[in-house]
Amino acid sequence: MTEADVNATPDELVDGYRSLRTRCLSLGRQLNDEQTALMSPCCPAWSVKDLFAHMSGVASDILSGNTEGAATEAWADAQVAARADLTLAEICNEWESNGQAVDDVVQAFSNNFPPQFYIDAWTHEWDIRQALGSDGAAAPDLTLLRAVRPFLTKALHQRAIDMAPTLGGDAFELVLMGDGEQWTAQIGEGEPSSTIELSLFELGRITMGRRSARQIRAVRPDADPALLVFWTANDSDIVDPTSVDPTGA
Repeated sequence: MTEADVNATPDELVDGYRSLRTRCLSLGRQLNDEQTALMSPCCPAWSVKDLFAHMSGVASDILSGNTEGAATEAWADAQVAARADLTLAEICNEWESNGQAVDDVVQAFSNNFPPQFYIDAWTHEWDIRQALGSDGAAAPDLTLLRAVRPFLTKALHQRAIDMAPTLGGDAFELVLMGDGEQWTAQIGEGEPSSTIELSLFELGRITMGRRSARQIRAVRPDADPALLVFWTANDSDIVDPTSVDPTGA
């Protein structure tokens, strides 16, 4: 039996997304104008306010059925543009007002909901915190990332197979750790030639392009960084303001 792309119960997914939204809204309502205008090194074209606009926009578009082109740059940019004249407080109010209705959708579709929804929300929470530096420091909540772990490892495995003809790179065993748990997956075809140990938190940030090529080479020095990134590596080193060791050690 093949492991599902999203491995969590409906209640876990709803609780995970609701908790993320609550954390983000609490943080957003504490920010001053200067913090709101900070630009995100993870999403260079967006400010902290823009990141909130995207997250609220995703919720709004799901409820209105505006999902054509979902997860594309144009879809996300339209969400930000539509809220350009709103204050961060107004954006937070919109996201909160749609909260229960989106939770109901998550509950209804749960594991059949596109995994990109969960990883996108988790990623942008940490994009916001990274832009804020020490003011955004927090202990990582891995609920949604843990739920989409199978999706991430399957996608990496397929990426390694698809890119082997041009980028090479031997198969390897990936050992992930987080919240006191450990998971193992093979990435690439053939006999693994090495083992890479990585926190689940770091995997989420690497695969979503929130680390530089230099940082990724430190994880896997014998292969092209592109093999571990679904988009592109960041132009500069990214350091996230976690208040605890994200490995859970």
